[in-house]
Amino acid sequence: MEDLRAKIGKADVLPTISTIARQLLSLQLDTEEGENALLDLVKSDPFISARLIGMANSPIFVIGRKISTVSDAALVLGLSIVKSVATVIALTEPIKIRESKIFTLSDLWLHSFSVAAGMRLLASKLPGRLKPDENMLFLSGLLHDMGYLVMAHLEPAKFDAFISHIESHPEESTIDLEISTFGITHAEIGGMMARKWNLPEEVIQVIEGHHKPAADSVSITLVRIIESITGESAIRGAACPAISDEELERIGLTHEDLENARETLEMQWATSFMPVS
Repeated sequence: MEDLRAKIGKADVLPTISTIARQLLSLQLDTEEGENALLDLVKSDPFISARLIGMANSPIFVIGRKISTVSDAALVLGLSIVKSVATVIALTEPIKIRESKIFTLSDLWLHSFSVAAGMRLLASKLPGRLKPDENMLFLSGLLHDMGYLVMAHLEPAKFDAFISHIESHPEESTIDLEISTFGITHAEIGGMMARKWNLPEEVIQVIEGHHKPAADSVSITLVRIIESITGESAIRGAACPAISDEELERIGLTHEDLENARETLEMQWATSFMPVS
């Protein structure tokens, strides 16, 4: 039987990166021309526009008035978030999956956005020399678990069995079960897809390495820390990483920083939204 590695290598198994996704990835936001080009691209796609406007109207971004245009949504969300979210939607929307009780697109999106927002929050506490690029950091958080989407799309029957096993055996390691079921982890699959799509290397490293302690990557350390805070992965019930004191010290954070981040994120999650359905 053909394995997932071989399937992903085939050109026609998954959608190729769309024109709009390529344009979004190449856009620079440090000029007025680039900012205008971003808004024009988003406005040209009704699917992306609707989800960004829906996000801007969610309780997490309460501003006291109804947002009905992409331009107003950009003012609420910020251009870097607009670019990252639009890119992820453009990359992943064509990939269709069967949903289950413990894995849905809404679950995946909410977890991914929570991780991206948490990484951004913790990065703001780092000394300047350690701060990753904000755009790449947010995009990394949004895409870190996209391997699950690929698993569910390419091997729906195996993925259903995998999910059912997690549901009935929550004490088992999800990563070990991925290897025994698919012969590969979601992090490896996500990295393969990211390379196939020629995504930035900073993003690929986070996707591939977010379940491994990394001595030389601030972004990977941040995603691991935030996943330990959330207490929930994209798959309900799956275990999150335990963070060592060494990992915290490596990037100059304390347990107090983590508790402050936890409190901030919990307030956001209390009014959480589901922008993708």
